[in-house]
Amino acid sequence: MARKRELSSETRQSILVVRNEGYSMREIAKKLKISNNGVYYSLQRTAQTGSNQSRKRSGRPRCTTKQEDKYRVSSLRNRRLTGLQLASSLNSTRKTPVSTSTVKRRLRDSGLQGRVAKKKPYLRLANKRKRLKWAKEHRHWTEEDWKKVLWTDESKFEVFGSQRRTFVRRRTNEKMLEECLTPSVKHGGGNVMVWGCFGAGKVGDLYRVKGILNKEGYHSILQRHAIPSGQRLIGANFVLQQDNDPKHTSKLCKNYLQQKQAAGILLVMEWPAQ
Repeated sequence: MARKRELSSETRQSILVVRNEGYSMREIAKKLKISNNGVYYSLQRTAQTGSNQSRKRSGRPRCTTKQEDKYRVSSLRNRRLTGLQLASSLNSTRKTPVSTSTVKRRLRDSGLQGRVAKKKPYLRLANKRKRLKWAKEHRHWTEEDWKKVLWTDESKFEVFGSQRRTFVRRRTNEKMLEECLTPSVKHGGGNVMVWGCFGAGKVGDLYRVKGILNKEGYHSILQRHAIPSGQRLIGANFVLQQDNDPKHTSKLCKNYLQQKQAAGILLVMEWPAQ
């Protein structure tokens, strides 16, 4: 038997208004196109409670006790436990099993949401100390101080397509439609590596790296692109930021930057690992 639809508060108010005008229950039911029982119980509820709102329902009783709901403590002890594992652990001590969805619902009520874990580089203790030292040394830098930094790095871009997943919206039988496909080529289609920089809210040179970038190639980039961009965007004694890639820290490049630093052209920012 289908569940009967509950009368709205507006309909109940209309029943009360029409009743006060002297209409019978049968006439009200015919006028408002509802059942006779609906009219009767609506008027009875209004007489008993003085309101046309629904009574507060007790709801379905909880299948777990407050003591059992503390299994969220297990989730905090081991953040990687799944809802299925927590439900299995709880059901091992119960006569009546609870579902995995119930466990997940209790965890959400406690503010514990299931999420994909963020990825973060694994750091040794020495690297953590270096990062903390760097942060303390720069904690009082002003906006003007940061505007003196020329930020540099190399990046690789896929020429054809991408290794990331592509989401489309399709019907059941549209799997092989052209507009629902991601084209691919053999061997990935190749990639392009570029070196770029920016500073003081402006972008500097963008240089396409041909082949493998070695220390000699990076030394050339410093001479022809990095230092000219820093002087053009920021001015004399700008701060050069670069990571600890082996070609960046090679003797050839390190000695060259030390010479420029001694000449007052730039300052090399000490950059912590990772």
